[in-house]
Order: sequence, then C-alpha cells, then structure tokens
Amino acid sequence: MKPKNNGSAFSVLIADDHEIVRRGLKNLISDFWSGVEIIHASTMEEALVESQKSPSLTIIDVNLPGGNNLKVIDQIKSVQPAAKILVFSSLNENIYAVPYLKSGASGYLTKNAEESEIVTAITTILAGSRYSSRNVKENMFNSILGNDADNPFTKLSGRELEVAELLTKGIGVLEISNQLKLQMGTVSTYKLRLFQKLKIKSIIELAEKMSIYEK
Repeated sequence: MKPKNNGSAFSVLIADDHEIVRRGLKNLISDFWSGVEIIHASTMEEALVESQKSPSLTIIDVNLPGGNNLKVIDQIKSVQPAAKILVFSSLNENIYAVPYLKSGASGYLTKNAEESEIVTAITTILAGSRYSSRNVKENMFNSILGNDADNPFTKLSGRELEVAELLTKGIGVLEISNQLKLQMGTVSTYKLRLFQKLKIKSIIELAEKMSIYEK
C-alpha cells in the first residue's frame, strides 16, 4: 500500500484507551495521507472535548472509559451533529455492527481488520458514504429479506443487545439499571424480551448462544 495525498487537509479524532491502537492508527493514516491532523482521546470526556474541534472523522472504540456503548454515538453527535463516526471495536461484527450503524455510525470495523480495509473504510466515509464489511452487508440484506433466522441476534434492539452483553458479564439487573440509567422494571422487561427472541431460559444459555455467533 503506497502513501497517497488526497489533495486536501483533514483531521481525524482517534478515541481509544489503548495507546498502541492510537499509535497504530495514527501511523497508518499519516503514511497514507499527507497533511492529516491527528487528534487523540483516551476517555469519553476527552473525546467530547476534542469533538468541539469538528474533526473530519472520528474513529472510536465504543467501550471507551466514561462512554455508554450505543449512547456513545449520540454523545458525540450532541457536540458535533454532523459527525462522521467509524466504530473501531473488538466486539464481534455479526452481533454488534448493525445496531451501531442503526444508531448513526458511519461505519463499523473490528480491530482485526486489514490495513487496506481500514483505509477503504476511511476513504468511503470521508466521501460521504457509509462503510461496513461484506459480511455485515450480507447480514443486513438477510435481515431486510427476512432470511436472518440463522442469526437471532439481528432481532434484538440496540438496548436489548446492551442488556444481553451486560448479563453475560455477570452483572445483575440492579447494576444494569444504574449503568444504563433505566428503571429496574424496564431492564427486567428487556431481559424477558431478549430471552423470548433468542428462545432461551437462562443467562448460561445466553452466554453459550452469544459465544456461537461471535465466532
């Protein structure tokens, strides 16, 4: 992959709590585009402050300290309404990509993506389009066509998915309600709905099913 110059200056906010990830992305972007300004943030608070500079693109890990998963998109857009956001996450795209795209992200990439795909994603988003991998596109088409029976997680809402993730981490309903700022009854309702949609009866079954679709 040879460095290129896109002919115009732009800025990229890289929000990730791991320095090695920030450095890696900075080097990749700087090698491919000359004159790009790189802005760093290691917490959600820092990301919101830096977003006030209206970067051309924000690359963010949704598990950033101080963030709130799907709400991270809304948090960034509350500061920069027209923000172009590329989610760069270790979360499996088969389960998490579609909810984040529906929440307003411009693209979703897993952290094991090839350098060429990262460049393609950035180029696509800066050009005003959305980006997702071929696998995610197939999942979305299957969902639209009603052919997604093999992946029950596509039937979960963004909030149900958040609750499912926290439940598999051993977090109880009370703590989940505090983290998501929801009533306990509301969390219990989400839990009941996701159990019904996934056709399971326990958190153990939830963890087992999630591990299958994360492969």
